[in-house]
Amino acid sequence: MVLKYPAYEYTPILGWSISRYELFDKCKRQYFYNYYPRFVPGVPSYKVTQLKNLTSVPLETGNVVHDVVEAFLRRLQKSDSNIDESRFLEFAREKTEVYFSTKTFIETYYGSQAAIDREKAFEKISQCLRNFVGSPVYTWLFMKAITNKDNWMIEPPGMGETRIGGLKAYCKMDFLFPVDSDVYILDWKTGARDPYKHSQQLIGYAAAAAGNFGIPWNAIFPKIIYLHPEFAEFEIVLTEADLGGFNERLRAQTREMQQLCSDIDNNRPRPIEEFPTTPSQAICRYCNFQELCFGKKNAPGAPGAF
Repeated sequence: MVLKYPAYEYTPILGWSISRYELFDKCKRQYFYNYYPRFVPGVPSYKVTQLKNLTSVPLETGNVVHDVVEAFLRRLQKSDSNIDESRFLEFAREKTEVYFSTKTFIETYYGSQAAIDREKAFEKISQCLRNFVGSPVYTWLFMKAITNKDNWMIEPPGMGETRIGGLKAYCKMDFLFPVDSDVYILDWKTGARDPYKHSQQLIGYAAAAAGNFGIPWNAIFPKIIYLHPEFAEFEIVLTEADLGGFNERLRAQTREMQQLCSDIDNNRPRPIEEFPTTPSQAICRYCNFQELCFGKKNAPGAPGAF
C-alpha cells in the first residue's frame, strides 16, 4: 500500500478543524483575534500577531515531545538499531533549551510567573519520552510497523488540508502508516485526557484518511497515545454511522462559523462586535489576547487579577 498525501489548490474559503471550532465555541472574540487579525479595528496588525504568537508551558512541552518522537521515527526509517536512551534524552534537553529560550510565554508576558521553570518542564518531557520508550507501541514499531517503513507518513508537511464530504478541513495526523492491508493512525498526547474530544479527533483522522487515500473505513485504526502521567492508549472502533455523524457535525459547524462571515467565499468576517466575548474569566485567564479586552495590567492572567 502506497500512501501519498494529495495536494489541493488554494482557496480562501474557511476550513474546518477541531481546534478552530473549539475556539469558536469557547469564545468568539478570541476566535476573531486568532483567525482574522488583520480585521481587528484600532490595533496595529503587528500587535495582534505578537499576541497570537505567545505560547505556553503546556504547549511547548507538547511541541518538544512531538518533535523528538518525530525525529526518532525518521531515524527508525533509516536504521532499526535500538536507541541510546541517554543520548535520546540529551537530544530532548537540547530541544527544550532552544524552544523555551526563544519564545515568549503567556505565563511571563502577563506575569502569572516571574520566569519559566525549564527544569520542571523538562522533567515532564523526559517522563513522556521514557513512557514512550518503555511502551508496547515502541516495541511494536520495531517488530511490525517497520516492515513497511518506506510508506510511513510522519508529520506530513503543511496544515493537513483535506476534503471531508466535499468541505475543506484540516486534520493533521502525527503518524500514519500501513501494516499489511490496514492503516494505523497514532496521535501523541502529553496533556489531559478528553475522551469525547479525542474520539471526534480520531473519527476526523479516519474520515480524512478514507477520503485522501481511498482506504475502506473498516481498515483504518486510529488511536491516541497518552504519554503522561503514564503510558495509555485510547482507540475507537469505527462504524459507518460514526463517519456519517461526523460528516453531519462538520457540515453544521462549518455553516455555524460561516454565518459570521460577511463574504463566505473569501472568508471575510462580519464586524468584531458580532463576535461576543466569553463570560468566563477562567477562559480569559489563559487567552493570548486578554490584553486587547482588558488592558495588560488588568488582564485576568496578571498577578492578583482574581
